Amino acid sequence: MSDQPSVRTRTPCVGICSTTYGDDVCRGCKRFIHEVINWNSFKPEEKEAVWKRLEHLKTLIMESKVTINNENLMESKILEFQLKINKDLNPLSKVFEIVKLTSTSFKDLKEFGIDLKKEGSLISLKEELETELYELSKAHFNRYFVEPIENLNKN
Repeated sequence: MSDQPSVRTRTPCVGICSTTYGDDVCRGCKRFIHEVINWNSFKPEEKEAVWKRLEHLKTLIMESKVTINNENLMESKILEFQLKINKDLNPLSKVFEIVKLTSTSFKDLKEFGIDLKKEGSLISLKEELETELYELSKAHFNRYFVEPIENLNKN
């Protein structure tokens, strides 16, 4: 991924925000509560930092889940099936999105040039990915926002 700002959707929101129910991390888009609340006032570089964090976490998750055997085939299938996936994402983040978008339509990802490292359905993989991304996002929030505040309050 280049250092140039990419063209992204207006917001990572997926329409199922749990921050309205008191979660510090949204179970839908995995943004932090302050990011959800302040998104419209964020500068482009602040928004890009959020997008990059989410992409990095997705990449970490996917490294242990899949092998991309043919990146060109994957790209052609994204176009063929008209999947709405940002072209600026790295390949593993694209696979994360492919799983989300195709889990109910495909049995596996071989047609995309992708092998799963573990047997199982795409639906169960999608659930696993969403859970792991949420857990990593919560851990990041706690490490960089909750713990520093708690440490300040101790002093």
